[in-house]
Amino acid sequence: MSYAYISSPNDGLVSHYHLNDDTGELRLVEQLLAGEKVNALALSPDGSTLYAALRGQPPQVASFSVDAGNGKLTRRAEAPLGAGLSYMATDRQGRFLLGASYGEDLVTLQPVDDELQVLETIRKYPSGLHAHSVRTDPSNRFVYACVLGVDRVLQYRLDEQAGELQPIGKGFIAVPENTGPRHLAFSEDGKYVFVVGEMSGTVTSFAIDSQTGELSQVDAQQGIPASLNLEQGLVRDSRNNNLSDDPTPRIWCADIRLVPGRSLLYITERTTSSVSVFEITAAGTLNYLGNHRLEEKQPRNIAISPSGEWLLACGEQSAVVGAYRIQPDGRLARVSQAVSGDGALWIEVLPEG
Repeated sequence: MSYAYISSPNDGLVSHYHLNDDTGELRLVEQLLAGEKVNALALSPDGSTLYAALRGQPPQVASFSVDAGNGKLTRRAEAPLGAGLSYMATDRQGRFLLGASYGEDLVTLQPVDDELQVLETIRKYPSGLHAHSVRTDPSNRFVYACVLGVDRVLQYRLDEQAGELQPIGKGFIAVPENTGPRHLAFSEDGKYVFVVGEMSGTVTSFAIDSQTGELSQVDAQQGIPASLNLEQGLVRDSRNNNLSDDPTPRIWCADIRLVPGRSLLYITERTTSSVSVFEITAAGTLNYLGNHRLEEKQPRNIAISPSGEWLLACGEQSAVVGAYRIQPDGRLARVSQAVSGDGALWIEVLPEG
């Protein structure tokens, strides 16, 4: 059994599900009112706490205790955030909460105490236009942030003693113009980081220098086949998020996830409500395997079960969340669904106990 948590900003809910790891059956357990415009979620490394970013005014983070026996959530505390966050994650030790603010062009860092409460001390790092994600690498020494509007991946060293981020080298590595780096994911061995381009539909792989943390590009592969008939994507923000004045179907990628224990990587594409899958080689290069439609409309985030057997997908314009079996070649077979909240967009999955 695994537990899944999905946020839906339009109704302010966090929905809690049980996922049967043998059959893929997905069952809604409960829905809790988290707060105004609940968005990004993050689990503490020990699985005992779920953090939820609230994008109302003022921006806050709500903390929930997770019952190890059944996954149920109990609201525990709130703390201020340094900005409205579109992405949030803890470091690998659970001592810091990192955030990326798309609207305020910031990366943020906040300490977490021994009781897993987020503290009010906030460090802010200007990122350039539209920071979209931030994570520590598996060694917990380095931090990388995707900045969509300036086509850069920022690179930092995490100074745990000082509680701050220190730039590595010149502080970033650039990708081609109009890539729009959005989300990132690490290989299990910590040697590589993979970045999805929201506007280009590409996945770029970077090698991580194990001593310095500096990135170097290894590969870049297109994930949007010509058969989808999509044009180059554009930068979007609160003024034109759905490009209502532009009838051209455009690339609009979002999430990137690796399958535990398997050399597969998925990205989501929202305009066509689909995912593309790649094979990852031992050298960090990528082989495109195919594109598969989802029934969930406008999938922003997906999640992979800890077993590597199931892909969960929600859609910002879907009333349900679906569970798909991941087949050996990366193809998907939809096996179950459950009711979702309104505008569901973020998924976190936790193994039982």
